[in-house]
Amino acid sequence: MTTPPLPLEGIRIADFGQIIAVPYTAQMLAWMGAEVILIETEDRLTTRVWPPFAEAEPGVNRSGGFNLVNSSKMSCTLNLRDPEGVALAKQIIAVSDVVVENYSSGTMERMGLGYEAVQALRPDVVYLSLGAFGRTGPMKDLVGFHSVINLFSGLASVTGHKGSHPRIMGGLFPDAFSGCYCVLALLEALYHRANTGEGQYIEVAMTEVLATILPEAVMEYTLDGTEPERVGNRHQEKAPHNVFRCLGDENWVAISVEDDAQFRALAQVAGIPKWAEDPRFSTTEARLSHQDELEPLIEQWTLGCQVEDVVEKLQAAGVPAGPVLDSAQVLADPHMVQRGYVQSPDHPIVGPRPMGAFSWTVDGGQPAIPRSAPLFGEHNKKVIQELLQVPGEEFERLMQNGVIR
Repeated sequence: MTTPPLPLEGIRIADFGQIIAVPYTAQMLAWMGAEVILIETEDRLTTRVWPPFAEAEPGVNRSGGFNLVNSSKMSCTLNLRDPEGVALAKQIIAVSDVVVENYSSGTMERMGLGYEAVQALRPDVVYLSLGAFGRTGPMKDLVGFHSVINLFSGLASVTGHKGSHPRIMGGLFPDAFSGCYCVLALLEALYHRANTGEGQYIEVAMTEVLATILPEAVMEYTLDGTEPERVGNRHQEKAPHNVFRCLGDENWVAISVEDDAQFRALAQVAGIPKWAEDPRFSTTEARLSHQDELEPLIEQWTLGCQVEDVVEKLQAAGVPAGPVLDSAQVLADPHMVQRGYVQSPDHPIVGPRPMGAFSWTVDGGQPAIPRSAPLFGEHNKKVIQELLQVPGEEFERLMQNGVIR
């Protein structure tokens, strides 16, 4: 049986991505069939030297952070402080359809690799530039990582418990979410180019991406001038809506009751139907006003149960409930594994390692089988000698002179 072609086969991407957001963007495009050339330099190894490392042993090919967002790519290592290194980067760009980058504002321009310079090499290029605050406006030159971006976007203003300070969401959430927006913009630009022959310059601000998660808060403010309160794990219109301890250490269940019928079902499952008759809990409005009294009662019940039992019984009764999983549990979850979300590409140095990959299927199957992240400089010969047709003697000279690193 012939494997159908992937949607981006024939598209080549020059990836100047740093840290997480743009590397994640390029990785998703590689999963869709694009050939991604990651252009790296020894002067800026970033996530290659970030822990955690496999078996806690540092090394440029052992970083979990790097390997997580650079699968299915090629690695070409150039000295971008050397004019010859920049010249090679330009040659790669000239035979590429897409350029993606998220250096600090002005860095690509100073290297001679900004959009205008690249457009002269490849008039129909699609060029994406991502910054914490964008590439225009009074804050364009400021730097920011996920914590700053999270706070500036307004997201932290609605995250945290009532009466407490704003909370930063865990993990590198802004990076992954921004990566998804970048993919969407690039697919639009490639579609535009396929129809018109014209390239496009795409500019993405991570702070604006995160601000799109605030439609309810923004709507409330624009309609009546009020700012929503922080409510922690609770909900402004549903109760109970929280996480509750179960048997064992750090075992939790999430329960979200949308209406009175669901609450009556919860009370039946818990074996205490009188909850639904209690005037403090009989209606949504009453439960919202008495959550401090209701939640301990629910947790008294869940503390005597296994998470799986609570979830199974509540779901059978039509009450939304689910286990609170940690990273190890997500990667081992039978549902996630069966759907193909968990993949284990076999890395030549650290071996097969499970990772979260595809969050979508196409005709019931995965878009592709991801390859492991590349070793540092693994594809120098393939890119420079085979793709760019640089002769062997010249390649050796460039290696000896530190142009190819």
